[in-house]
Amino acid sequence: MTETGCFYSEYLGRFVSVALSNDVVCQVALGAAGSFNARTTTAAAKALERYLKGENVDLGTFQVDLGNRSAFERAVLQSVRGIPRGSTATYSGLAALLGKPKAARAVGNALHHNPVPLFVPCHRVVAASGLGGFSWGVDIKRKLLLLEGVCSQSVEDPL
Repeated sequence: MTETGCFYSEYLGRFVSVALSNDVVCQVALGAAGSFNARTTTAAAKALERYLKGENVDLGTFQVDLGNRSAFERAVLQSVRGIPRGSTATYSGLAALLGKPKAARAVGNALHHNPVPLFVPCHRVVAASGLGGFSWGVDIKRKLLLLEGVCSQSVEDPL
């Protein structure tokens, strides 16, 4: 059974949609006003809404669907789930942790295709020289890191 919940995040200034299949989070998306019809009804969407209001919510307790990813991508995304709130890791550090020290770009590519941002907190992975990229945009990545207390508004580099 597929369920979708959505809500408006004042913090992000966007609508956020969470799709679940049999209680497993399978997609998280941002949209403009009126782009989603469902209201927040799922526990995952409600938890995400609380997280975006600044509450210390552990989104890692929700199961996520990574089944349509390669073994390497799944390994990257699962390792990112272990980065605690308020902390960061680097693309190269994750690559080394996975035994592929020259695969920092492949790590970034796997994160760019993360179907469930925030439940797999890829915003916590930064470049050695600064924030790096984010599929929802660097401004939102910065906001998420600010929300978690990683960096200040005037600082480009959270490290």
